[in-house]
Amino acid sequence: MHSFIALIDYALLGLSTGGAYALVALGLVAVYRGTGVVNFAQGGIGMASAYAFWKLHAHAGVPLWPAIGLGIAAGVTISIAFYAFVGRRLVGASTTTKTLVTLGLLLMLEAAVRIVWTNQQERVDSFLVSGGTTLFGAHVQYLALVLLATAIALTVLLTLLFERTRFGHATTALQDSPLGAQALGYSPHPWGAAAWGISGLLAALAGILLSPITALSPNSLSSLVIPALGAALIAGFRRFGVALVVALAAGVAESLAIGLSIEPGLGKSIPYLVTLVALVVSGRNLPGRGTFDTPRLFRVGSGRVSPFGLALAAATLATLVSALPDYWSDTLALTAIFALIGLAVVVSTGYAGQVSLLPLGLAGASVLFAGWLGQHGAPFGATLAGTALAAGAAGFAIGLPSARLRGIGLTIATLALAAILETWVFTSDRFVNGVQGWRLGDVTLFGVSFDNALDPRRFALLAWTVTALAALAVAALRRSRAGRRILATRSNERAAAACGVAVPHAKIAAFVLSAALAGLAGALLAAQSGTVGGQRFGEGYAWADSLAVLSMAVLSGAGYLFGGVLAGVFAPGGALAQLLSFGGTINDWVALVLALNLVFVLISEPDGVVAQILRGAAHLPETWRKPLRALVQWPRRASPSQTLDARALREHLSGAHSDASTTPATAALEVEDLRVAYGNTVVVDGVSLRIAPGEVLGVLGANGAGKSSLVDALTGFVPARAGRVRVQGVDVTALAPHRRVAHGLTRTFQDHLLFDDLSVRENLATAAEPKDAWAWFAAPFGLAPRRAAHRSRETVHAAAQAAGVVHHLDAAADTLSLGWQARVTLARALAARPRVLCLDEPAAALSPEARQHAIGVIRRAARELGVAILLVEHNIDVVLATCDAAIVMDAGRVIAHGTPAEVLRLPVVRRAYLGDPLDAEEIAAIEHDQDIESIATNKVRKGALA
Repeated sequence: MHSFIALIDYALLGLSTGGAYALVALGLVAVYRGTGVVNFAQGGIGMASAYAFWKLHAHAGVPLWPAIGLGIAAGVTISIAFYAFVGRRLVGASTTTKTLVTLGLLLMLEAAVRIVWTNQQERVDSFLVSGGTTLFGAHVQYLALVLLATAIALTVLLTLLFERTRFGHATTALQDSPLGAQALGYSPHPWGAAAWGISGLLAALAGILLSPITALSPNSLSSLVIPALGAALIAGFRRFGVALVVALAAGVAESLAIGLSIEPGLGKSIPYLVTLVALVVSGRNLPGRGTFDTPRLFRVGSGRVSPFGLALAAATLATLVSALPDYWSDTLALTAIFALIGLAVVVSTGYAGQVSLLPLGLAGASVLFAGWLGQHGAPFGATLAGTALAAGAAGFAIGLPSARLRGIGLTIATLALAAILETWVFTSDRFVNGVQGWRLGDVTLFGVSFDNALDPRRFALLAWTVTALAALAVAALRRSRAGRRILATRSNERAAAACGVAVPHAKIAAFVLSAALAGLAGALLAAQSGTVGGQRFGEGYAWADSLAVLSMAVLSGAGYLFGGVLAGVFAPGGALAQLLSFGGTINDWVALVLALNLVFVLISEPDGVVAQILRGAAHLPETWRKPLRALVQWPRRASPSQTLDARALREHLSGAHSDASTTPATAALEVEDLRVAYGNTVVVDGVSLRIAPGEVLGVLGANGAGKSSLVDALTGFVPARAGRVRVQGVDVTALAPHRRVAHGLTRTFQDHLLFDDLSVRENLATAAEPKDAWAWFAAPFGLAPRRAAHRSRETVHAAAQAAGVVHHLDAAADTLSLGWQARVTLARALAARPRVLCLDEPAAALSPEARQHAIGVIRRAARELGVAILLVEHNIDVVLATCDAAIVMDAGRVIAHGTPAEVLRLPVVRRAYLGDPLDAEEIAAIEHDQDIESIATNKVRKGALA
């Protein structure tokens, strides 16, 4: 009985923590429902408000309630001001940009508080209530009851506000359909400012009420945002009641874990673990149709490095190391090590587009592992290699479940992992080895001692050598077929899968490579310190420090190699910190300026400082630009210019997926009784079809007839409830999209979905190159099979010629007009050497000239290359000019089959498509260049006039 009462005690104690999580979670849901922004600075706003309140009340003598009011007003003012200057410019921005901007706000607030007040923790006396009472035989603090009552009351008020008032209806409309809501007269800015104001009020209230529990420090309330994010996430960032219940449950579970004598650090990590589980369970391998995260965030460099520029940098560095005082050697070594962590950010965030807060945390864990290896007698070389491999293995273990996540979900997951490392791993005696820590043995490599205590200059040169080799590996990754897979995944996961890329593999590979670089940095940090671990080890590896390192990499240019190196210069302990080491206040001002830069650079120049330098160099005279280009990168390889005849085109673009067991009579594509449903709504109902090699089958139907869902099901982007899909006799019904591409079944998308981060040549190469696993291991070393690379280059040139884009091969995909993008889309599909090609409205929104070009490419693919084509198209001139046969769908069923001209004249088709029979004028329009939608519009207009 006594133990049961004790557990009740702990559960009631957890109400304080749960109430804190709930108050922050409610604010997160409110600002998201109002503006679509996940505000990582919610806890920071509460922290600043609590400081304002307590300094006014305890230090300036302002009475309690006016001080509370002013503290709340501070939170509201910060939030509205941020929306006015920054937040309103995030309308239409990518989720990644919104996330990083709010992280920048958090850094700004922490730096501002350190400048205005202090960096030291300050105790806050109870000012509202003190003491407690007994419930169910257990003691409960009055403050816990106040927090619980406040959270419940706010949940009710917020639910009524967002569900029953004009404010709630307007903000919901602006989130669900921004253009539609604005067309009805709803401007997003007043409603957005109001939502941010409510969020600021909730943050301030949480910060003030919690200040007696958490005490005051710049980082005191920031960590509350992690479990609060988990609660808001489980609530879908919409349901206040769910967020309240989950937040309270997380606080109670954390307190019960402590009551059950679970290791303290692990007990504190329980809310973060709950967040991780919720994220992984709710994730999906590929986003659904219409899911985009645009516009792109970081432009990516070419990965081409000049040997001359590298040699010049090495000579300059060697001169600095030898000429500067010894203490500068430590600084230069730290700069190199943090540059390694910056390169890890380049791989995970810059190349893969995954905003990960793990690199610094993994580096900290690697410090401990390297110390353990060294203390157990491992040679220094084995310590370096073993730590990198172990970190890579950890990256694989983390990446495997995280591959289901994207955007904000991945950021929250890595934030939770960084918090688990901080609260458990870096505080547990078993990992930090108690008070004594771990000690490395002899730091000798190839018979040469690199002991930092004895020769810091030599160690600095070693650190920079390792960093330079790592930078070359990252550059090789960018230029490799593996790197193109990662960049294609970052640009658009659905399009990458349609090119044969295994999207989860690309994400996992980026995690592994990034983690290995972080592990290498951790091993060097351990070697520099000599003794690592101990009870104060976690200082410098907190999740807030991870946030600072990420922000420095983004500010520098997360898509560029030099951006990663520059992040090392900006990092704590790096060269910039040494140059400006005039005291804590100056460094706080530097942190504030950098945080401000992060916010406004993301809005105006998201590609970072490196991109600004490159754009500035572009305005220099050509006589200056030419030697600069030679200094920083290899010259481009000339592209082949020969014109291929029809036989050569067929050789390069067909036959890749042929099977000896197939016969000429085998259909290229067979579909039997295919059925697709979204929930209880059937969208494809018992469709069967057969396409022979070289045949073009048109799929017609009104919007909503099930045409795109049919293509999605054929290519594996939605699961089939029933039926079979066979390619050249092979059943591919259960295969993932990239595995269907390997069997010769690929597709295009109506929106083209090019990889904007890649050139046209690289877009085509992504589809043409083999998708073997060896590429992941060979890429960092610049290795590639010559025969396969030569074959891929030939395929790329042949596809470009077939689609007429040879002269645009070196152009950036995002610089092309819509017509040229359509041509590149067809070229990329042909580069995959398909046996079956599903085209989803390839001529949509194109000019008559561009449509004629698309017709020519489709004809060539079918007649000359023998590709079986399923064509979904509304432009009837395209259908009549290319299709051998056509089917018409209505409500998911096939209602007609025959030649295009035959099916368009059937009464059942006219009724399904246009509502009534065609007259002679409309039949003539069909045979020219009008699409069926314009014909329908004309019929409606005629009816209205009649």
